[in-house]
Amino acid sequence: MNHKETFNEAVTELIAAGIEDRAQRMVAIEKLTSTYYDETGECPDAYELERLTDYILREELTDTHPDKVTNTEYPFFSASQLALRLERETSEKAAEEYGADRKNYGEPTRRRRSRYEMWHVDHYAKGRNEQRAEQYARDTAPSPVITYNLNDTGGELTEEFTQCANILNMYAA
Repeated sequence: MNHKETFNEAVTELIAAGIEDRAQRMVAIEKLTSTYYDETGECPDAYELERLTDYILREELTDTHPDKVTNTEYPFFSASQLALRLERETSEKAAEEYGADRKNYGEPTRRRRSRYEMWHVDHYAKGRNEQRAEQYARDTAPSPVITYNLNDTGGELTEEFTQCANILNMYAA
């Protein structure tokens, strides 16, 4: 069995021992790593050293208190705690655009319409445009010319004319 496998097993046994006092854990780890260095003349693998440092910092890494930052003078996070914190944080851009009243004061951006929405708008706009064009043609079309000869009626305006033009017959007695 080679030195690396033996050291890996020794690290696993040390962690399984579950030493409660941090100072004692550090003494045991120092003894284990110095023994390995004296036997091989090289430093242990980075993976094994990381396992040992995690074991030294066991209390901090297992502390799941959500207010850990304000309770601890120099806090640090485990990988999952750091990921959670980064997920909950907002960008500086959001801080620039949102006021203390939680209103967004950023420059508004227009949402782009989908293809269906564009088709829908065009389809109904064309229909409304046709209706408007028909109404406009009716409104601007010349009306039929009706001729009146006052000599024929003895100077009286016919009722047909007065109703059409909303004129009161001034000559009616």
